[in-house]
Order: sequence, then structure tokens, then C-alpha cells
Amino acid sequence: MSIPERLAGKVAIVTGAGRGIGRTIADTLASEGASVAVAELNMEAAQESVDLITEAGGTAVAVALNLGKVETIAPMIDQVVAAFGRLDILVNNAGLVQINPFLKVEEEEWDRVMNVNLKGTFFCLQAAAKQMEKQGEGGRIISMSSISGRGGRADSSVYAASKMGIISITRSAALALADKNILVNAICPGIVPTPMWDQIDDERARLFGYEAGTARAALVEQVPLKRVAEAEEVSAVVAFLASSESSFITGQAINVDGGMEMD
Repeated sequence: MSIPERLAGKVAIVTGAGRGIGRTIADTLASEGASVAVAELNMEAAQESVDLITEAGGTAVAVALNLGKVETIAPMIDQVVAAFGRLDILVNNAGLVQINPFLKVEEEEWDRVMNVNLKGTFFCLQAAAKQMEKQGEGGRIISMSSISGRGGRADSSVYAASKMGIISITRSAALALADKNILVNAICPGIVPTPMWDQIDDERARLFGYEAGTARAALVEQVPLKRVAEAEEVSAVVAFLASSESSFITGQAINVDGGMEMD
């Protein structure tokens, strides 16, 4: 007996899905039956993700998005609706990280990270919610926070602030959109071997004189399960939150971190 696709007939946008966790999320949602829009600044990477999905029998398109420029968000959503007729799921995955000691952070770094991670996420969520409200059938919005959003970080304070802000936005949006049956949740991944984590390791090695790779290894020792996460373990939670199985869950920030954070 075949297993029904949980997201059959649904349309999803995944921002920053040209690589890393975002690409895996897009692939997982497509495998569950959703039509997926890969929203990216890097259109070559976006097309690579689309090709992987279509080669596996899924449906996907690449759409341009510069999350640091709010004016690109509404046209992106309009393009998705024109392609697929509706919007049911938004995954706010795109983001930036900057490793820098607290006392060396400058205004330009603050603005660059916050414009993408917090401002861009807020207005992308808002634009998607407006489209879902117009359709009148509810929807699902999932934003990627981080375990860094659960507490302070001495060498990535701006990133941590932006990810903590995403948790706050998630809770506010969940309250504002509950009567429209638009469920809003966040996910806080721990250590996932992606290009972003490679960047974190490289920058920590450069700034603090660590041997390459040792910063991540030291963090793994703090994980009760004593390993990193696979991207598929994060995307599985996204697929659950995007499905009807999560119909009584909203305003939550779910840790996928092997027990590093327990609040």
C-alpha cells in the first residue's frame, strides 16, 4: 500500500534553498508532494536545487529574492502565485552569520546581519501571511532560528540577537494570525554540517587561532547525544510543521540540537 503524500497539492516557498539546510528542506517538502519555490539571491544555486527536485520527480521553480531588500519580497510571492496558483507554506530559511568578538562589532555588520536575518524574515512572513489571508484557507509559516537564539554568544552576538528576534517575531505572528488559521513556528537547529558551519569554523580559526575544525569538535562534546545533526533531521521537523499533523501547534520554537538546549 502506498503512503499518501502529506503535502500533496500544497505550494511552498523555501528561502535560501540553494544550498545547505534550505536545499534539504526544499527536497523534503517536494518529496512529500508540495510544489516548491526555491527563493534565492544566487540563481545558479537555486536552479541546481530545482534540477535535483525535478530529476527526482518533484515540482519546483527558482525565484529571485534578495532578503536584504524588502522591495523584492512581494514580487517574489506574486511570481510564485502566478506559477502555482496559491501559497500554503513559507519556510524562512535564508540568513547570514558573522563571527566577530563583541567589542569589535561595527554598525555595518549589525545592519547587514539584521537586515537579512530579522528585517527580511519579518517582512517575508508578513507578505506570505497576507497572501494566505487572501486565500482564506490558513497556512503554515516556519522560520529558522538557532540554538544561538536561546542565549548569548560572545563571538557572534549580532547573529544571536537576530535569531532570538526570530523567536519573538514567531510568537507575535502566531498570536496575530491564529484567527486566520495561519500557524507560525520556529526551529532552532544545533550543529549541522553545512557551508554555514564551515564558515563559522573557518572564521573562528582565523580570529582566535584555533586549528581548523577544532571549534566544531569542542561544541560536539557539549551535545548530550555526542554528534552533529543531519540536515534531514531538521527538514523532517519542517515537513511535520508544514503538514496537517501539526494543526494544534503554533507560537513554538522547537530545538533540533541533540539536547544542547532544553528550554
